[in-house]
Amino acid sequence: MKLTSSLIFLIVLIAGGFCDSTVNPPTETTTTSVQTTTVTDTTSQQPDTTTVSPSTTTNTPTSSTEPPTTTMKPTTIPPTSSTEPPTTTIKPTTTSLPDTTTSPKPTTVPPVTTTKSPAPPTPVEGSWNVTEGNLTCIRADLKVRFAIPVKDHVEYIVLSPNATSSGSCKLSDTTQELQLEESEYTLMMIFEKDANNAYLKNVTFTYTLPDSTGMVYNDTKLFTVKLGNSYMCDSSNDINLKNVTMEVFRIHIQSFGSVGNKDFSRAEECEADNKVNDMVPIAVGIALLVLVVVVLVAYFVGRRRSRQKGYQSV
Repeated sequence: MKLTSSLIFLIVLIAGGFCDSTVNPPTETTTTSVQTTTVTDTTSQQPDTTTVSPSTTTNTPTSSTEPPTTTMKPTTIPPTSSTEPPTTTIKPTTTSLPDTTTSPKPTTVPPVTTTKSPAPPTPVEGSWNVTEGNLTCIRADLKVRFAIPVKDHVEYIVLSPNATSSGSCKLSDTTQELQLEESEYTLMMIFEKDANNAYLKNVTFTYTLPDSTGMVYNDTKLFTVKLGNSYMCDSSNDINLKNVTMEVFRIHIQSFGSVGNKDFSRAEECEADNKVNDMVPIAVGIALLVLVVVVLVAYFVGRRRSRQKGYQSV
């Protein structure tokens, strides 16, 4: 009986050691490629077979069988191949455009040179006459200057008191002539008369300058007076001879003089002189009026003071 129990126990021990042993160890195969790694894990295990010999015993035979060990096949996860596309970085191309901005050149303003024109010459009064026998038909006191435009400036010719005079008392029954002449100019004056008046009918001026020559005239009726009188004007007066200006500073003329008349006859003054002459009596009248007012005020003030002194004495 004891021997039988020992044998059964020995057999159980041997069977248990046999189940724990592994016939083939696991084999691992690794295949490496450029981009793929394959791992294969193969584990083979023989089935565990335990044979227990039957024994006849009074006790119920005990059968101990360990559950079979299940080895899970490892799952091979292929490596993820992540290939990112190459990134191409394009450098910005910067093209420098040529600078087309033209800086304005500094404008140099030349200094303004002011050239003062020379002062025009001042004329001097001269006296001329036309005499035939014992008859002096024309008398003329003149202070005249001529302004002549030449290119971009003005030239002046002054009537010289030394100019040579000539003329005619009987150019016609109704006309007389006075001509004044020098090397660079000739001034001709034609006088005419009607039944009551005498006047200057025509003025002609011929000149010769280095840069200009010409002949200009004015044939309007000028300086009209009663026949037998003279014309006088101390105020300045301009006479237009086309583009030339005859500047008359003073004039006293008489035509159609009578025999035996040795000087100018009664003078008729120009309107400009009459305006000046009218101012003189007006100014004198105002001065006299102021003087009268002052005298009256002084009289009344003195009388009032004398009355006050009389009251105080009483």
